[in-house]
Amino acid sequence: MNDPHPPPTTAPWNNPPERKKTLRRKRAEKLARRAEHWGARLAEARAEGPDMEAAVAFDRLRGELDKLPATARERAYEDVVQALEHIRETHAQ
Repeated sequence: MNDPHPPPTTAPWNNPPERKKTLRRKRAEKLARRAEHWGARLAEARAEGPDMEAAVAFDRLRGELDKLPATARERAYEDVVQALEHIRETHAQ
């Protein structure tokens, strides 16, 4: 009659927390803020000249590479080297 144990559905692990925003939405907003930040930095650098724009682009690249796990970072470095080689070949005079 008076069960001292509550039913299992009221246990906290059976009821996920109610969030104001879904994690997917929070992640998307965070990515949008980061994209806006880098877009503003690139626009400012573009106004200063191509060397500054390249420096900001390489800063962003370095930051993104540092966030990757080791195996993915190695593959990304290979892709970067190939991209730079392609740019060099395309724009060689």
